[in-house]
Amino acid sequence: MNRLILAIIPHADDAAAMCGGTLANFADLGWKVVIARITNDDKDSMRLPTRAEAESVNTTQFKQAAHIIGASETVDLGFVTDVLADTPLTQIRERIIYLYRKYRPFAVMCFDPYAIFEPNQDHLRVAQAVEEAYWVSNFHLHHPEHFQEGLEPHAVCERWYFSRTPFHVNHVEDITNTIQRKIDALCAHDEMIRNTLHQLQLQLRTWGRCMPRIDKAIQGDFKPLVNKLVRSEALSTAKEYGLPEGHMAEVFRINRFGAYEGLMQAESVALPGESESMFTRPGFDPQVALQLHN
Repeated sequence: MNRLILAIIPHADDAAAMCGGTLANFADLGWKVVIARITNDDKDSMRLPTRAEAESVNTTQFKQAAHIIGASETVDLGFVTDVLADTPLTQIRERIIYLYRKYRPFAVMCFDPYAIFEPNQDHLRVAQAVEEAYWVSNFHLHHPEHFQEGLEPHAVCERWYFSRTPFHVNHVEDITNTIQRKIDALCAHDEMIRNTLHQLQLQLRTWGRCMPRIDKAIQGDFKPLVNKLVRSEALSTAKEYGLPEGHMAEVFRINRFGAYEGLMQAESVALPGESESMFTRPGFDPQVALQLHN
């Protein structure tokens, strides 16, 4: 069994922001963590004069953040940012199928394709491509050109979905021990964080207001503000889902075999050379997930 998790994200800062603590947990357990970025983030800047400079800086900071999380490899697919809704879905999907077949991940992590209140079309487009790729990466008649490189069809076992507005949560990941790495990784995205704060600044200005803490953070050290926001959200999430006081969490909707989960647990047997005991990653109980899912 290939203990590899592939995180597929539209933009450079999505991994740290949405699942950075969980990815760090995987890395600490000895898993290989690969983070694939779909877009080039060539417009995510409030101060760099050209798109080329924005792309270069954000790419460098993406790699720095991935290293902090514990990823052993990053992948850049290079689609132009903020226009994925205009890109054929099959074009994005083919590249993701290729990644499945190349890396043969046990689990894939991504935005949830069925998330509600998701305003970013890049997030939705990538999530849709990731979801559909789960099926067609299995079929040898889809993109047979991949096999000329020695690749084979591959079926991902687990789908770990996150969203800005979590729903149907069936796994709570305790990230108390990795919260600081999540924060440090997010803060490594200096250009993107300042740009996000600048967006809030502009919106407040339209409202006829300002927030001095944001104004100060944009021009100076934003880390105290990010630290407070991330810790507050992780504490609130942990409390909402019943973790002990003071713990911090990220939450997911995990899908493995869907309606067939019970049957697979009841009747599957180990392949030759694999352990007879059913593999379960520490911290994830598929029986509990099945009950919550139903």
